[in-house]
Amino acid sequence: MHCLIIDDDNLICELLTHFCSKTPSIRSIAKANSGFEAIQLIGQSDYDLIFLDFNLPDLTGKQLASLIKPASAIVMVTSHTEFAAESYNYTNIVDFLVKPIDFQRFEKAIVNVEDYHSRNRTGPSDIFLRDGNKLVKVRWDDVLFFKSEANYISVVLKDKKILTLMTMKDLEAKIPANFQRIHRSFVVNINKIEAIEAGSCTVGNETLPISASYDKALMSKINLLN
Repeated sequence: MHCLIIDDDNLICELLTHFCSKTPSIRSIAKANSGFEAIQLIGQSDYDLIFLDFNLPDLTGKQLASLIKPASAIVMVTSHTEFAAESYNYTNIVDFLVKPIDFQRFEKAIVNVEDYHSRNRTGPSDIFLRDGNKLVKVRWDDVLFFKSEANYISVVLKDKKILTLMTMKDLEAKIPANFQRIHRSFVVNINKIEAIEAGSCTVGNETLPISASYDKALMSKINLLN
């Protein structure tokens, strides 16, 4: 996710930046100390997640929230909770962080942001992959997992593999919500996971490693009965 932090308190900005740097799903972080600076940044780039201070020196968080497109999930940052009831008028305000902010509560907000994007993400059921000099059509549902191979990505299907020139960073920006990165070298189709145990998961005939840094993100996406 591409993240924007909007807060006039530099200490809060630095704290949120630190928390974001520990979150594998957040790939880039931008910061703004005022509403007008934020408007400029929002006009120049698209952000998946925006941390928005309720009390800014030039624009209120409420004013700025009304200008942010639904494609951006908003987490309000505030010392007060008086805006909570009114926030239901904004479809993309997904959570509140009340100062002082702790990392455990921050992680819960990230889960809510990922759920928001999962519910609202739509796209084609298939893609074309460049395989040498030809383009090969592949259904997302047929992909078991992706494996990083230097500057290439190995797309692993049930009956074959396709090696395509692509980076893992580029891949993460395009995968549907049912795919999750579980390791620096692996992105898995959650619907194809047959079993999960400490440090690994089984997909088809393969056992894939799960890094500790990606474990929580994976577990937040699976339907756990007990």
